[in-house]
Amino acid sequence: MRFLHTADWHLGKTLRHLSRLDEAWAVLQEVLGIAITERVDCVLIAGDVYDSLMPPPEAEEMVYELCRRLVERRIRAVIIGGNHDHPRRLAAAGRILDLVGVHVLGEVDLQREERHVVSVPSRDGEEEATVAMLPWLREGVARRWAHLTGEAPESPVARYAEVLKRAMAWLSGLVRPGKVAVLLAHLMVDGAVVGGAAAGERELHLGQVYAVPPQMLPNGFHYIALGHVHRPQEVKAAPSPARYAGSIMQLDFGEEGQEKQVVLVDIDPRTHTVHATPVRLSGGKRLASLGAPDRPLPMSELEKLAGTPMDADYLRVYVRAEGPTTGLLAQVQKLLPGAVDVIPVRAGSSGGEERVPLRTLQPDELLCLYHRREYGRDPDPEVMALFRRLWDEVAHEAR
Repeated sequence: MRFLHTADWHLGKTLRHLSRLDEAWAVLQEVLGIAITERVDCVLIAGDVYDSLMPPPEAEEMVYELCRRLVERRIRAVIIGGNHDHPRRLAAAGRILDLVGVHVLGEVDLQREERHVVSVPSRDGEEEATVAMLPWLREGVARRWAHLTGEAPESPVARYAEVLKRAMAWLSGLVRPGKVAVLLAHLMVDGAVVGGAAAGERELHLGQVYAVPPQMLPNGFHYIALGHVHRPQEVKAAPSPARYAGSIMQLDFGEEGQEKQVVLVDIDPRTHTVHATPVRLSGGKRLASLGAPDRPLPMSELEKLAGTPMDADYLRVYVRAEGPTTGLLAQVQKLLPGAVDVIPVRAGSSGGEERVPLRTLQPDELLCLYHRREYGRDPDPEVMALFRRLWDEVAHEAR
């Protein structure tokens, strides 16, 4: 059977107030074209379909239009919710979509295990696969699960990892023996690499984030299709083939230099041999920075660059500010029309701390940023765990 694995569309996300919906639709049509050309049986969408709990109507229209075109071609789809998605909003039309072969699960449902597993036939009807779905596990749900299933570690981060392990083992028990089995999950794996080549790559580890060690991923699935990390990568220490498809386009300047892709996954129904082939996406615009916080460019240097072809579509420009900065954006855009973010750096400033666009950060990231600026270090893990739990509860009540 053949699957197309994609994730992290973040429809509705803007870049410095610049809408990217047209760009996203062009990339989604590219994804659709790959699915049709490669004659896939099912498209796997591993969460963060939208960028916010309240996406613009145009973003929702894109998803339904893509689903309509998949159904026309008799291509199934399975969609799960990510941490950016409103779980109930995402799944609002799920019952209707089920009827046409598009299966949606917005959140973990401890009371209805049958919602977490779906059978997906091949296009010719000769084979059938089982897809188990694990949407983003909210910390509040993890606490309730830990309470229901027995003792768990005291540390919130370790407890979260243990509950994820139990959840995946639970899903492994729901698959049919002998059938092709795929796990579709939105989660963080310890050691995942984030950041682009230009922005600097780094690994995230337990203690920094809610994550599961790669060794805890289940071996009862032939392929694990992951979402959440925007840099496409293979999870090398996993007991089963596991990959992050990554985001479908460079969403912000932290993804400079990243090549975007979807993953074509072939699983032999008899031998269960797995072949995962990345397929490059070219429809998204390229992002790049000129200068740096500690190396801002003077206006005289930008004037020399005027009219020079750039190897990027959108630019972030660090400018040495030697006077008033009023109208600086317009001045730079006149020289470099692709400039969407202009950051003035005054002479004599350390330049060591990059200005962060606050509206693009998650609440826990905002807390970390505040704590670093006020106290020079990250908050204690216990404080972060408490904050995430309280925020999770407030956000859940607001839904």
